[in-house]
Amino acid sequence: MKTLKIGLLSLVIGVSLISAPAAFAQIGSALANDPMTHQGPMGQAAGVGDIQKRAETETPVAMVKDAQKAMEDADPQVRVKGLKTLRNIQNPDVNGILLRGLVDPDIRVKIKAIDILGEREVSDAVPQMSQMLFLRSTEEAVKLHLVAALGRIGDARGTLPVMQYLEEQGDERSRGTAVFALGEIGDAQATDVLTNVATEDKSELVRRLGQEALEKIDGELSTQHSSRLAASQAKTVEPTDQRLSKLRQVDEEIQKQKGY
Repeated sequence: MKTLKIGLLSLVIGVSLISAPAAFAQIGSALANDPMTHQGPMGQAAGVGDIQKRAETETPVAMVKDAQKAMEDADPQVRVKGLKTLRNIQNPDVNGILLRGLVDPDIRVKIKAIDILGEREVSDAVPQMSQMLFLRSTEEAVKLHLVAALGRIGDARGTLPVMQYLEEQGDERSRGTAVFALGEIGDAQATDVLTNVATEDKSELVRRLGQEALEKIDGELSTQHSSRLAASQAKTVEPTDQRLSKLRQVDEEIQKQKGY
């Protein structure tokens, strides 16, 4: 179930690629084009390969120490790889290292820390992530990953920040990600907002995600929800299942490009 949640959130993040491939750059062009994901014939950057080799043989404690050392490295690629080695490590110091990554000056390191914190469902990260969503200085690509991570964590403290993010967004990709995240959090505070999205949003996909989010929160839609949704869905041009099938193909390509 956890893997499914991550895949669906990635799918929503990649939604705009169907109509505009260049939009992937808005999620984080550095992630798509830097040598960390598109390496030359010589392989990985200096220092990165060493971290991976050690991770294959070292104990969790040693790997945590290596990651701490990697976070001191001037090369952001080394810091990213250091964080990646912590993805499945159960150690009391891991979350502290990941939280430190949230304030890293390099966007690639921040995004990697956010994604792993979300995958690990670290509730202690929710206050800091929520604060980052409110800051104008936070990059839009980072905000998108923050919303996705808050959905994965599922802590109700993330509801209001994600709702505010949703209200400020006009593009399908960002709104879809926020709506999906609200459904994963499952807080009834979002019911009114999601009802409006499910019936009024200009995007058929976002309306569908809004309906599914309401079903997650309510167990099943109320009569009022159902009647409004029926009228809204009568305008649908392309069946949702066909649209989602296309998006899954796009998502697979994104993951290949990122090297996940």
